[in-house]
Amino acid sequence: MTTAIGIFIALGSASAQSDNSQLRISFAQNPEGTLQTSILLQDSDTDGRYILNASINGVSVKTYYTSENWFASLSSTTYLFLYENDYIAPADVKGFATLKMPDGSSEKAASFVIKELRIDNVILKDVPAFVLKKQTVPFLIGNSTFDGIGGAVQEGSRLIIGETTEEQNTEQASLEPEDSLKDAAQKHLDAKEYAQAASCFEALSKAGALNMFTSYEYSVVLNILERDDETIAVSEQWLSEYEGKSLTMDYWVYDCLGDAYARKKDVKPAIEKYQQAISAYCKLFNTTEKAIRKSSFQDETLGITLFNLSRMYASDGNVSKAEYYCSLAAKSGSQQAISFCKQYKIKY
Repeated sequence: MTTAIGIFIALGSASAQSDNSQLRISFAQNPEGTLQTSILLQDSDTDGRYILNASINGVSVKTYYTSENWFASLSSTTYLFLYENDYIAPADVKGFATLKMPDGSSEKAASFVIKELRIDNVILKDVPAFVLKKQTVPFLIGNSTFDGIGGAVQEGSRLIIGETTEEQNTEQASLEPEDSLKDAAQKHLDAKEYAQAASCFEALSKAGALNMFTSYEYSVVLNILERDDETIAVSEQWLSEYEGKSLTMDYWVYDCLGDAYARKKDVKPAIEKYQQAISAYCKLFNTTEKAIRKSSFQDETLGITLFNLSRMYASDGNVSKAEYYCSLAAKSGSQQAISFCKQYKIKY
């Protein structure tokens, strides 16, 4: 009973950890700052997979592309080389996931994050990836790898990456002032000058020049600044236009909404948004709450969201779920959750 009362008071009275949002401002880009780019596909192998010029965390790796909705996967040999030579850090390893293979079979795979994946002129940040023991090629990517920047479509010998609409292409060709605002916003983000970045995004919004990426960044920045009503408005607008196009962005926008509602002490929608964020993150890494309970998947970013959800359940008076998600957050690696569980003797 003491534990229940303690967690209700200590968790329920705390506000959400908005620090999570500062972990991910811009995770995918191409140097030209446009919404679309293309990559030349080189000769294909006997399985119809194309060869690309790519590097993982600064190391050139022979890379194959398949037009299927495939994620990023490494052979065990390639992974061990990168890990043993410190190109993949222990903190980048997330645990294990069970993947469904194209032939219908299932395979257990280690999951990790590629901090920077360069493919020709395209840069992807924090790309979810997996290690497959049976994979024979060093590195295999597919269309799902590019979800974070709007997807990919093969057209003949070229791979078209990013959003592609006539309206957006026309807009980019004619709106030079808005391009300058985007550049200014990015510079402010790099310098962590979030108030100035928000002003740039607000000007872009008034000009009708926000796209999937800049409106996403606007949402995250507003959450960092704890401008809650604006965070909710921009995030809900983003979801109405772009939900489902990028699981990574889906997670962060839901997380921003959860934070904003939590700070406003609007518990029910905060719970709903945090749960949607967790669902998107688990889907992104092909994992489940069951895997987290077994400690076969750990990720502190997810742990922060789980701990925030625990707090909201405590505020709602649901102590059993508050304890459950607090323990799940601890298993996921949230240091604050671990400390809390130890203090209140919650098993995890």
